[in-house]
Amino acid sequence: MPALLSVLGLGSPRKHQSAHYLDNNTNPDILAEKLDNMGSCANITKAQMIALSILDTHKQLKKLPAYQPGEEINRLLGNLVHTCVQIHPPSVIQQILNFPGLQQILPSLRTICSEAESCLETHWAEHTLALAAHQGHETVLKAVQTDFPYFQNYIDLARLELSAIRAALPPNNTAPLKKITFIGSGPLPLTSWCLLDEIRKTAGQNDMIPTICNIDMSPTAIDVSSQLNGALGPWGEGMEFLCGEAGSPSISLEDSDVVYVAALVGMSQKDKEEIFLKVVRTMRPGALLVVRSAWGLRTCLYPEVNVTTERLLGVLECCAVVHPFTDVVNSVVVARVRG
Repeated sequence: MPALLSVLGLGSPRKHQSAHYLDNNTNPDILAEKLDNMGSCANITKAQMIALSILDTHKQLKKLPAYQPGEEINRLLGNLVHTCVQIHPPSVIQQILNFPGLQQILPSLRTICSEAESCLETHWAEHTLALAAHQGHETVLKAVQTDFPYFQNYIDLARLELSAIRAALPPNNTAPLKKITFIGSGPLPLTSWCLLDEIRKTAGQNDMIPTICNIDMSPTAIDVSSQLNGALGPWGEGMEFLCGEAGSPSISLEDSDVVYVAALVGMSQKDKEEIFLKVVRTMRPGALLVVRSAWGLRTCLYPEVNVTTERLLGVLECCAVVHPFTDVVNSVVVARVRG
């Protein structure tokens, strides 16, 4: 990626090159192959170079037999994330996202990223749980807080989300948060751990610390995360675990002050909207729904989520949308359930 980034400042393409690159009938895979054919001295625009790198990464990811952590997938996804979190002028971002073939591969690319993230969490959960069988909770905690490669991102995202949650609370509401529910917590509930840890750090001596209930439809994910949480010692206190489906009538969310829906729950706006509607029906009026979205090139990794559609506006009042300009990938959306 450093070699690629070193040539991003190249000037505009010659007219004959521009016409060659921007043929809307060109297959996305053929477009991706042009990156190698033209070489590092090609006189193409910054936006075209970035778009081609995303297309090429997608092509290489599709060739992999599986998405478990390994040298090749770590390199490809690391480069992709690095590319997508860079800040560019809006005009450049639009040129990249409108590049021929790019929109067509985004559903596939997001699915690959989702599967790879799930594989990464499963791998680290199992690895850490294996340590717990022979080591004390200090060693297990170190494996989570120090060895996991993206732990700092979860800390930064938890701080961002907690600030947005607190800003969305009514100014005259002095009641403490009693319960937070996280739907789609997975085998490695890093958000829940980091969020509760941040609440503890910022709480007063006599402040109530909320309970966090982790819900996932996978019995394996709940079993692994529950065992792992028990091996973390005091850092894991305050957690509950429940197996169930988002919005299921058998799971009541009436006692939850805040309900999270994980980024990997639903892979399209339509899917997410249906899930949100089911979840909100089991929440009490005034409670907060927190969902994760994306902006700019980060939408190559996660879909942008809109909570101001006609159906959602009937049940939700959007309170805040926060877009990070840091290495944190996800945006934060906080909405209040209408009465």
